[in-house]
Amino acid sequence: MKKTILTGIIMALIISLSFTWVKAHEGREVGDYTIEIGWRVEPAYTGLMNGPEITISLHGGEDDHAETDAESEDGHNSTDADDHDDDTSNRVVGLEDTLQVEVIFGPASKMLNLRAVPDEPGHYSADLIPTRPGDYTFRVFGTIEGFEIDESFSASDGQFSSVEPIEDIQFP
Repeated sequence: MKKTILTGIIMALIISLSFTWVKAHEGREVGDYTIEIGWRVEPAYTGLMNGPEITISLHGGEDDHAETDAESEDGHNSTDADDHDDDTSNRVVGLEDTLQVEVIFGPASKMLNLRAVPDEPGHYSADLIPTRPGDYTFRVFGTIEGFEIDESFSASDGQFSSVEPIEDIQFP
């Protein structure tokens, strides 16, 4: 009986954590590409290693989110990251030298170097320890296969999490 209850609790925890990660990234169509971005670890907390992670794919493959797209006020198509598929065949590789990410918090900003995530084509990340709670913005700019982009993604839009104070999870 105790084993059954424990198994149920563990399964519920795994499912809820999986759902949190998936819902914690914003997806957007830009030209012929889909860009998904969010914190590497969500929820994000102050004082802990984290940073933006970006996945870039071509439209028309298994990662394409065209069925759930809705055009936003700024003319971009927004996608739900919970439709994410594990097929990497249409992911765009080699962008760590052509794209940059700027992290913005209030009037402060910092440029970060992107790196390719090993064994995950089209997946890039950068390191950052957020020091203040609140809404951060990730500005991604440069070129994707010669196509110029300059896009900003903000936690204030609710598509990825704001940074929470570390005190929320500290004990005692």
